[in-house]
Amino acid sequence: MKIKYYEWVRHGITEPLLKVQIFKKVEDGKVVAMYDIMYYSNKLITAYENSTLDGPVIVEENDEANLANVLKLIKKYYDEANDDLIIRGERYLGEKLIELIALEEGE
Repeated sequence: MKIKYYEWVRHGITEPLLKVQIFKKVEDGKVVAMYDIMYYSNKLITAYENSTLDGPVIVEENDEANLANVLKLIKKYYDEANDDLIIRGERYLGEKLIELIALEEGE
């Protein structure tokens, strides 16, 4: 799994603590869709939107907000061949997620 970009930012009021974005691309690099995995203190929410810009759709909700479940969602929706992976959010969560990804890759 290749992380294209990461940034540590403090969350604002009602914003997720961590946000993982998976940009779905075709061979020429055009973004055709995106999955947005949002980590709140009590819930994980995954939204999907395609390039028609009709608006995002909630595709999954999980009441077990932990980084292991975030990693499962990344593995479910991320395609190594074409996708871009971007992580933004609180440093303590983001660094732990990157460690989990590195451990996963090392196995």
